[in-house]
Order: sequence, then structure tokens, then C-alpha cells
Amino acid sequence: MKRKLGMQISEAAEFLGVSAATVRRREKDGSLKPDFIDRETGYRYYYPESLKAYVEDRFTVKIRSKPATLCESLSFRFIDLFSGIGGLRIPFDEMGGTCVFSSEIDRYAVKTYETMFGEKPHGDITKIPEEEIPPHDILIAGFPCQPFSIAGVSKYNSLGWGHGFKHTTKGTLFFDIARILAYHKPKAFMLENVKNLRSHNRGKTFSVIMQTLKDELGYKTVEAKVLDARYVVPQHRERIFIVGFLKETSFSLPELSDEDPQLKDILDP
Repeated sequence: MKRKLGMQISEAAEFLGVSAATVRRREKDGSLKPDFIDRETGYRYYYPESLKAYVEDRFTVKIRSKPATLCESLSFRFIDLFSGIGGLRIPFDEMGGTCVFSSEIDRYAVKTYETMFGEKPHGDITKIPEEEIPPHDILIAGFPCQPFSIAGVSKYNSLGWGHGFKHTTKGTLFFDIARILAYHKPKAFMLENVKNLRSHNRGKTFSVIMQTLKDELGYKTVEAKVLDARYVVPQHRERIFIVGFLKETSFSLPELSDEDPQLKDILDP
């Protein structure tokens, strides 16, 4: 009876959507245990209910609770624009910040963000008046990079579309950041984009951004630097970070130490 009701390794693998080798690895590390082992043949069998319970326990995403702060003396309010699934938000939470507003339009990113943080981001930032955004100390924004990325520029050129600030929707979203900065005057901001932002349109795009932040919005210290994620994760991913402060400060973006990460370090055993 058990043999008829249970699934062998190949069937269990198909049920889980993984390879038979993965099932064997899960057996070896103890995370997946067969329901029945035939003493005569040594075949291992799994019940569907057990496999479903395994999936629910292993892959159900729980709402991310507020972590213990890394510095108890820090307490600040921040907003998370073009939030995606909340990657930029996490370290600001960990430093003691409270996110008072977030915005994202991609429905799948919104769903993930809500699952992770228990908060549903507001929608299209271009349609939200700056006065409706809560006061905050720090603005963070990973504004859309396609109009400035190498791949994006090539694509838009091939289609005869404008890129950079000439892209009528995504390219002008920086100015939504600017209007919010102008209205609320947060003490600091952090912006993130692709490294090509610095060289796009022979540097004119980057020059406009820096001029806007410094001269028009009055941020005294504005630091920009390209950082490569390869030093801390096994992925070559270069991004430019622009950090600004209303007051003069000696702040500078760090040099990352090479931790020599390997793909095996992040893979499930």
C-alpha cells in the first residue's frame, strides 16, 4: 500500500520541480526525509502531503520583521522611491531608520515588497504631489536606469526612441526626485543607477544631475562613485551611487575590500 501511494525519487523530484540529484542532496543534509523505505529493495518513497509540507516550510516567505538596529543612537525617517523589492531599504532599516513612504509601479515588485515588509508601496511617483509625501530625513532612490544603460541606449537607438533625459517617461524621473528634494529638503539622499550614467551623452547627463543637486537644490556635499558588487557577492555588477548632504561634510564613499566571494558560497547545499 505504501509503495502504491508513495513517490520514488524521480517522481518526487518532478513533483517538487527539481532534479533527482537535488532530492538526494536534501536527503543527505537531512532537510528532506522519505516517508517509507522498502527493506527489500532499499527504494525510498515520499507521500504528496509530506512534499507539500516541505515546500510550504522551506519556501513560504514571511514578513520581514524590523531588525535590531546596528546603532541604537540612530533614529531617522526615510522614503524609498522606485523601491523595487526593497533592496536599498534593508540597510537603512538596519541602521535604525523608519521608512515612512515607498513608491513602485511594477506590480510584481509591489507584491514582493508587500510580502517582505508588510507595506504596499504607493504607485506612480509622477502622479503623487510632493506635499502628500511625509517629511523625512533621507531620500533613497534607485531611479530607472534603462534610459542611461549601455543596453538601454542601444535598444532605444535601434527603435528610434530618445534615451537619457530625452526618454519622455523613464528618463525624466530624476526630476521627480528633484522636486521632492526641493520641497522637503531632507538632510541627505542616496541615489543609485548604472555606471553608464556618468558617461551618458558624453557626460552631459551626469553634469545636469550634479548641477541640479548642488546648484539648484543647495546640497553642499555631493559624492558620486561607481562600486562593483563583485567584491562582496559572486556577480560583476557595477552601479553608481550618488550621496548628498545639505551641510558640508567629510563623507566619502568607501573602497570595498575584496572578500573573494564564490558562487558556491551562496548556493543551497
